[in-house]
Amino acid sequence: MHRTKPSRFRVLVPSALAVVILSGVAAPAVAADGERAADLTKRVAAVNEQIEEIKEKKAEGRVAAGPIDDLLASLGKTLEGVLKSVQALLPAGVTLPPITLPTLPTLPEIPGLPDLELPELPAIPGLPTAPAAPAVPAVPAVPAAPAVPAAPAVPDTPAVPEVPLPEIPALPDVPAR
Repeated sequence: MHRTKPSRFRVLVPSALAVVILSGVAAPAVAADGERAADLTKRVAAVNEQIEEIKEKKAEGRVAAGPIDDLLASLGKTLEGVLKSVQALLPAGVTLPPITLPTLPTLPEIPGLPDLELPELPAIPGLPTAPAAPAVPAVPAVPAAPAVPAAPAVPDTPAVPEVPLPEIPALPDVPAR
């Protein structure tokens, strides 16, 4: 009887081999001379780091023009860090191109406003005085509150008569089955 499902072994071996090659544990047959390639990769990485440090020093000397430039600068640094992290996962000799963000165009200067002479406003004539408020009449005296009548006495509650309870007969025993 033939198998109807493909073997997992056929799928996992190429995937596992690709992971091993990309993680740098094993190298493809082309990379036979590993020591020279590793030394060259280290030298290239050191030179790239020096170049990046010089670029950062130059960038720190410039003052950002506004919040959008600040955002682009911080985004650029974040992308550089992500790029370095991804390159660390790649095998020796494989590099990714740098990510560059677009720059904002320089805007032309806005010419200054010409000196404008505003006409003088006419003087405001004096306001008439408000008439005097009429005198407030005196508040009449409040009459005294009438006396509250006394509450009637509450009658005593009658005693509750005792009610005789009937005696409840006991239940007969149920025979066991």
